[in-house]
Amino acid sequence: MEITAVVDTNIFLKVKNMEEPYYEPSRRVLDLVDEGRIKAIVSVVSIAELCAGYYSAGDERGKRELLTHLLSSEGYAIVNIDVKLADAAGRIRAETGLRLPDAVIVASGRHGGAAYIVTHDEEFAKADRYLEPVTSQDLIRRLGTADPGP
Repeated sequence: MEITAVVDTNIFLKVKNMEEPYYEPSRRVLDLVDEGRIKAIVSVVSIAELCAGYYSAGDERGKRELLTHLLSSEGYAIVNIDVKLADAAGRIRAETGLRLPDAVIVASGRHGGAAYIVTHDEEFAKADRYLEPVTSQDLIRRLGTADPGP
């Protein structure tokens, strides 16, 4: 079974920074993308947020490796912002009160055909009429894979 989900920035960050208690289940979600079990939608907003962290840390190599992986892997679909997506994000922002970057992430997920947003940010519950927010552990359980973590 393949699930399509927009992957929030914080899933990548939990893995990059080895942040507990979500490191293992977040890493497992990204592994499932690489295994073809999850189709991951990634907004260019998430890419900008991740790149900012790499630049702040002076880690050009890490940034290049991340971008190369996201752009070359069949499991990831990058969604760019155009006028139609910007308009959708504006509507989502106005209707939910989400911060604009988060509204763009939700709009990107909808554009990419996602049913879920995998995140550890409870704010995304505001947009549950657009995408179902699930934690990395929830998504792993839905796929029936082992070791969903805490």
